[in-house]
Amino acid sequence: MAARPSLDLCNTRLGDRELLKHPEDLARWMAGAHLGLPAAVPTRRDLQSVTGLRDELREALLGGDRRAVGELAGSWFSQARGYLDVDPESLRPSFCPDGATCRCLVVPALLDALDLAREMLQRVRECAAPDCFVIYLDESRNGSRRWCAMDRCGARSKVQAYLTRQRAAHADDAGEAPPPA
Repeated sequence: MAARPSLDLCNTRLGDRELLKHPEDLARWMAGAHLGLPAAVPTRRDLQSVTGLRDELREALLGGDRRAVGELAGSWFSQARGYLDVDPESLRPSFCPDGATCRCLVVPALLDALDLAREMLQRVRECAAPDCFVIYLDESRNGSRRWCAMDRCGARSKVQAYLTRQRAAHADDAGEAPPPA
């Protein structure tokens, strides 16, 4: 988990790897992302709604499209029953659902996406590893992070670059003429 519910939602599909294939997968993901358990088993329609939102949200975040993030959230909120409350310390809004529907449980992920769109949209990135599709928030000081995780994708990329350099060096050595006798 990326510790950002909006990014966690976007990362439920990584390239061709779909983590939300069945309605039960959606319920498990919501629980694992600490969004709560739906009151009823999600339906196919719930699954289609959430995965459609996810795909559009991913595109908007990676495209740096603040307006699209706002429109997606506004459209989703208009169909979620509940009310907003405000934490008096942080002044952050939190959604208090009228029920534990899938639509209501996804609202915190959209509130998080709005925070990202307002404050750090330019730092939402997709991993630079060619076989990884994770999106993450680059929280490095200079904004130069390239991989979702250094111990996974960054290390693999650096090892691959090293091996490529070594092969090139050995190929150069093999192609040199022997020194004169």
